[in-house]
Amino acid sequence: MATVTDVGQHSIPWWREPTKDQWYAWTAAWLGWTLDAFDFTIFLLIMLPISQEFGVPLVAVTAVFTATLWLRLLGATSAGWMADRMGRRAPLMISILWYSLCNFIAGFSPTFSFLFFFRALLGIGMGAEWPAGAALAMEAWPARSRGFMSGLLQGSWGIGYALSSACYYGLVGRTNPLYGILPYAGPTIGWREMLWIGVLPALVCVWVRFYVKEPEVWAENKRLLNEQSKAERAAFQGPAVSTSRRALRGSIYSASWLANAAVVGGLLFLALNWALPFVLHSSYNTFIAALSAAYLTVFIMPNLGREMGAKMPLLFHIFTPGLAWNTFTACAWMAASFCVYYSIWALFPTYLQTLEKQGIVTAWHSWAALFFANLVVFGGSAIWGWVADRLGRRWAIIIPAFAAIFVTPIYLLTKDPMWIVFGFIVQGMFGGSIYGQNPSYLAERFPTEVRGAASGLVYHQGAIWGGLVAPVLTYFAVENQMGFATPMLYSTIICLAITIFAVLLGPETKGKTLTAEVEVAA
Repeated sequence: MATVTDVGQHSIPWWREPTKDQWYAWTAAWLGWTLDAFDFTIFLLIMLPISQEFGVPLVAVTAVFTATLWLRLLGATSAGWMADRMGRRAPLMISILWYSLCNFIAGFSPTFSFLFFFRALLGIGMGAEWPAGAALAMEAWPARSRGFMSGLLQGSWGIGYALSSACYYGLVGRTNPLYGILPYAGPTIGWREMLWIGVLPALVCVWVRFYVKEPEVWAENKRLLNEQSKAERAAFQGPAVSTSRRALRGSIYSASWLANAAVVGGLLFLALNWALPFVLHSSYNTFIAALSAAYLTVFIMPNLGREMGAKMPLLFHIFTPGLAWNTFTACAWMAASFCVYYSIWALFPTYLQTLEKQGIVTAWHSWAALFFANLVVFGGSAIWGWVADRLGRRWAIIIPAFAAIFVTPIYLLTKDPMWIVFGFIVQGMFGGSIYGQNPSYLAERFPTEVRGAASGLVYHQGAIWGGLVAPVLTYFAVENQMGFATPMLYSTIICLAITIFAVLLGPETKGKTLTAEVEVAA
């Protein structure tokens, strides 16, 4: 059983408690997440120039952003599954190479469709980085300071965003040294060069390959699982079978689960699609029905299998009694917090660019707001991480989320450039810093044998909801002529309130020791 340690009585400073290997593992995850943020957020700054170059509506460009976020779930689930079986290092290296190369190739896009395809593919690598990196860092770190280091890890997204904004405002429009060397390189630096810079994170793989080891908790858990699996095969499967026969048996087993899930999901979709028009008059009813059916199927199928005595994949156990409520509240927390993040950050650069055209703000104001707010995100995540190690994971999320509700109007209900810049920077400390406990809190909520896959699935299902924010808010801003400020205001405040309630309903895990004990595979 996992135990809770007393984090208040220690004879050595907290930074000396981790070993050299633990520091290496955390550093690898930190670098991967920082540069992941750079590659992703640079797109938020170049959506308007892309729209203008290819002659497509801004809503269509935000759809690229949505596709990238949605494919994060595929990458996260796959990499989480790999991380629980192969170890944390290999999926981390694969993911960093993946998103770096996709960003680089996207810079050579001859058409908008080409750009759409490779930026969407980038989402797979981007999603894959988080579960592998978070599991690697959190499993290897002592419980005493895990909340603080989780804040520094997740807050490094702000460092990546700050770097991308510094590159954009510092380089775009300057003389291009690549002109005449690379295809599509213009005489001045533009959005393509911003994407080409995104190949640099691939160098982090060298660090991971030579300096990072697998966490001892995972290695021991894997050994115990292998022993248990051998014992089960000896007891229930009789004589050994060939590799090809085991592969066939596994394929039939997987296909049967998929077929049954398709039947359950299909029936739920038909029922919801029929019922929704009676309560909601919207052109999005079909999409809402499909998404709701998918969520219900994910929770229903493992419980049906359990009642019928079917053998289940390890990950399915998080949807059965004992972990189901934990999983549900975690999904709600992640979905709401993703919507908060993209309500605050996704369209704010575009909003600032429209204000620049109106002469309300200057390029300096835009750079200052984005750059310094993201630096504050890093510092704020560290501060709330310190709070998490003393008051608990939940309060480290709830307090800044509550404060952010009152900060939001400061920069969205004004046309004064100084208040816009000041308010947005302050928001970095609150609404921008509610994510610091994502790595630690998710790692502590799930057993070791499913930690990578469960954390990746729960975290990135939130990206499905977050991916809807940019196109929906852009629709209201542009098509309904509301402007960007009002939709961002309402979305931010509503989603912050949902985040607070979802976290309140979840468990507190401060001080939990992550063990190698097999908890759900018995």
